[in-house]
Amino acid sequence: MLIGLLPLALWSTTTEPALTLQWHNIAELPPAPGQYLQPGLAGAFSGIHGDAMIIAGGANFPSGPNWEGGKKEYHRDVYVLTKAADGAMQWQENVGFQLEKPLAYGLSIGGPDGLICIGGMNAEGHYEDVFKLSWNPASNQLVHKPMPALPKAMANIAGARSGNVIYVAGTEEGNGKKYFWSLDLNAVSTGWKTLPAWPGSPRTHAVGVIQNNGTGDFFYLMKGRYKIDKATTTFHSDIQAYHLQKGEWQTIIANPADTLANQSLSAGSGIAIGANHILMIGGDNGTLFVQLEELNAKIRSTTDSIERQGYILQRREILQNHPGFSDEVLAFHTITQSWTKIGDIPSKSPVTTNAFDWDGQIIIPGGEIAPCVRTPQIVSLSVKTKTRFGKLNTFILIAYLALLISFGLYFSRQQETTDDFFKGGRRIPAWAAGISISGTTLSAITFMAVPAKTFATNWLYFFLSMTAIMVGPFIIRIFLPFYRRFNLTTAYEYLELRFNLTTRLIGSVMYILLQLGRMGIVLLLPSLALSVVTGINVQVCILSMGLLSIFYTVLGGIEAVIWTDVMQFFVLMGGAILSLIILYTGLDHFEMATHIREFHKMEIFDFSFDFTDATLWVVLLGGFAGNIITYGSDQTVIQRYLTTKDEKSAARSISIGVWMVLPTTLTFFTIGTLLFAFYKSHPEMLSPVLDKTDSIYPWYIINSLPNGISGLLIAAIFAASMSSLDSVMNSVSTVITTDYIRRLRPLSSERLYLRMARYLTILIGILGTAMAMTMALYGLSSLWDQFQLIVGLFAGGLGGIFLLGILSRKANGSGAVIGLLASGVLQYYMKEFTPIHFLLYTCTGLIGGFAFGFIGSFFFSQPTSEARQYTIYGLKK
Repeated sequence: MLIGLLPLALWSTTTEPALTLQWHNIAELPPAPGQYLQPGLAGAFSGIHGDAMIIAGGANFPSGPNWEGGKKEYHRDVYVLTKAADGAMQWQENVGFQLEKPLAYGLSIGGPDGLICIGGMNAEGHYEDVFKLSWNPASNQLVHKPMPALPKAMANIAGARSGNVIYVAGTEEGNGKKYFWSLDLNAVSTGWKTLPAWPGSPRTHAVGVIQNNGTGDFFYLMKGRYKIDKATTTFHSDIQAYHLQKGEWQTIIANPADTLANQSLSAGSGIAIGANHILMIGGDNGTLFVQLEELNAKIRSTTDSIERQGYILQRREILQNHPGFSDEVLAFHTITQSWTKIGDIPSKSPVTTNAFDWDGQIIIPGGEIAPCVRTPQIVSLSVKTKTRFGKLNTFILIAYLALLISFGLYFSRQQETTDDFFKGGRRIPAWAAGISISGTTLSAITFMAVPAKTFATNWLYFFLSMTAIMVGPFIIRIFLPFYRRFNLTTAYEYLELRFNLTTRLIGSVMYILLQLGRMGIVLLLPSLALSVVTGINVQVCILSMGLLSIFYTVLGGIEAVIWTDVMQFFVLMGGAILSLIILYTGLDHFEMATHIREFHKMEIFDFSFDFTDATLWVVLLGGFAGNIITYGSDQTVIQRYLTTKDEKSAARSISIGVWMVLPTTLTFFTIGTLLFAFYKSHPEMLSPVLDKTDSIYPWYIINSLPNGISGLLIAAIFAASMSSLDSVMNSVSTVITTDYIRRLRPLSSERLYLRMARYLTILIGILGTAMAMTMALYGLSSLWDQFQLIVGLFAGGLGGIFLLGILSRKANGSGAVIGLLASGVLQYYMKEFTPIHFLLYTCTGLIGGFAFGFIGSFFFSQPTSEARQYTIYGLKK
């Protein structure tokens, strides 16, 4: 009985929350061939391919600084640092390649296929060359592959990679002409594509990073400088953002009072981190740069030799005593568009270098640490978040989960037949069934994803949930009578009555596959989020929720499921409302209103007839179709209709369930908006290491709410997960027992059916838990997503088939199967070859299943008079 509590009882974290930067010197660049010392390099190409770090080219002053007569030298050498399985590192000798020419200050773009080196310069000028370096571990040799050249020779450019597309932003020095290009690596023969340049000032030495801002992926061109002439260089603090999907630029304007946002920096290193952060590491703020530039102008313009010598001495003093560059590590959050300082660089900060990820660590391979001075040190940076959950929170969570066990034990005494196990003996009150309907449609993913969505965007999706209220009367009038009056146990029994056995089995097997996949995701995603913010091991989360859900579901059947849903709904909503109140009372209301207004966070209507975005029409159409499918053909929801004493009570439960959508939607949307206002005002409380925006609400719960309250809210997330999980286990067991075993391989007694149902519940729970643990362990969620996508192509069509059977006298079984298959093909076409918004997929699937099924039925014999009795017209007789 206590086995489900054991993993949590053994796990508790008590550390205080803190963000720490861990710096390590991981290697030192070796001397080049023929050299005894390595002074370090600036502007080298650098990145990772496989288990190897590649550093190529670069520039330095091996004979001393230029004010002492030294001269900058450009290099062709290539260095490769490999990492063994045990983490040991080794510089490789004789890598078999040198650059064709000395080259530095180009752009490095890493990827799984190699390090792509773009542009660059040397003492002779700028270059348009593009080539790829890849490491062959079998031969310990570098492989060089030329690629399409840039349309213009460029150096000190910015760029980044999204999937197989590279984006490059640069300014032609001398005339200030701006260029923005892209190269599709899957179609390199087409060469570079010219895109619209950014609207802001021309710049070099900027940071280019691709990151998501909650509405899509953007290319961020950040800060930088531009040399107007020999005497004048401008430094920039602004950010230009290019929407990769829409192809549009926008300027991010900083608040004049925000010192960090208005800080000018150039030649720093940038890297995307977590779900929505960009790190800016170091950089030159331009203060001394401008002073030196002014002195150089005076040196050139004066004709007085004594005065000239004085300026030269002033310049030398600045250069010799140069303090180095900015040692700050700044974080920019793309959703709130806010900056915060998260730490300092412990040694002298390098500029004109690169930052890239290597096995979860940020690598900075040398660079310039003062004028004419380089460092050979290669350093790593790890950003860590210490989490706190605490003993009080752990106690509250365990006490709550223990209460769930008591529910299973209590209701196990009333489980005598499958009617008890699947329908609760039809003794569930309408209000409880209605709350269970609402609780079932509210998963932990919803608990986290809805606040995260409004945190990142606005209220445009509000009416997606409201369509449930609009659909409710239609479900009561059209669908409910068939499920109640014909004494059905599963929705798919209706498909056999109206069409044939084949249609019933196809419908039920699709439901089973979709729900098994849903179990894994419903367990995995909340567990990943909880693990990040609480420190509880992800496997512990999965195992605890899975075992506990199996325990009380297999003992108490649908009755235990519904009553635990009721309790869990109140825990979930109570916790959500409590956190909403705490959020609201803790905010400066004037500042909150300002942030919400400036960022259009309360935008709720978009009346444009654009079916590629979440306009009002898209939301309404997608919501109507989705809710017809959910409330009309999903066994998980329909099973609740069957647990009340009569049809009238069932109708009341549907009304309660859909109307509960209003307060829950308002609560979670408001939480998301207030979270935005909170973190806009307190960007230092955001964690750059959150790998999903969906973790923002759990992060707030753990790090900004008092102990005890945070434990209750984490229990609410567990509650939401288990509410979805127990519903799936019982409903899938119902479908297998009723649609397959009772229909195809009948057993000899009701007791055997009940035993089989319980065995199936255990098996389904174990499968779902094991699936979630496997995906967590091996990172297979993307593969499972693809499988779910394939099965999901037919989900809308299945809803269309139910609607077809009810509304059409002429539809038959063969036509229904054709409609289902044709709808899947249509869905695939809409997804792959049209730009329509994903919310419309349910609508096109529903309409496609109905229309193709109706047309297909004309090619086969008309349904029997008995089959027509199961239409809305037969029901009226």
